[in-house]
Amino acid sequence: MKPSVDAYTVAMPWYEREDFHELWALAHDRDEMPTDYDVWHSSAVSVMNAWLAEGRALQIVTIKPAPFLSWLGARGLANTAGNRLRYVEDLATRDHDAA
Repeated sequence: MKPSVDAYTVAMPWYEREDFHELWALAHDRDEMPTDYDVWHSSAVSVMNAWLAEGRALQIVTIKPAPFLSWLGARGLANTAGNRLRYVEDLATRDHDAA
């Protein structure tokens, strides 16, 4: 049996230019993040291209500050890379289940 596309799908956090600085300022691990949106964007596109070259399907999930901070608060979590990934995976799974 061949694996489904879900087995190859990666949920990828995405930031809009207008939200980037606020999300960066609120991040607990901002010293590990680029401070400039264009630098982040270039890196994100490189990561996307690498995953696509490996045959992975991507689900881009935009992180908006208010819903993300609410999600963190409800779980008592810090704004870290790991929790940003958990958030987009949670949204991607929820969206997938609703389809």
